[in-house]
Formats: sequence, C-alpha cells, structure tokens
Amino acid sequence: MADKPSGNALYFIIGAVVVATLAVAFFMMQESNEPDFAIDVNEDGIEVETN
Repeated sequence: MADKPSGNALYFIIGAVVVATLAVAFFMMQESNEPDFAIDVNEDGIEVETN
C-alpha cells in the first residue's frame, strides 16, 4: 500500500518562498537607502557627485 505524501513538502516550499521573498526585499531596501548624491568639500572647492 502506497503511503500518502504528507504536507511537509508543501510547508517546506512555502517557507522557502517566504524566506526568499524577505531576503530579496531586505537587499532592495539596503540599496534604496544609499544617497543619490554626495557632496565633498576640500581645498579645491566643492564637488557634487550624483549616482
């Protein structure tokens, strides 16, 4: 008699998708926190760098 597959594989897949989604969201938030420009003041004057 064949055993019925348990729902453990389904829970594992759902958990892996949730973890992957959170990881992608975390890394996207880290990238969006970078400033769009930088201001540098030195003896040559003021430099503005844009990304």
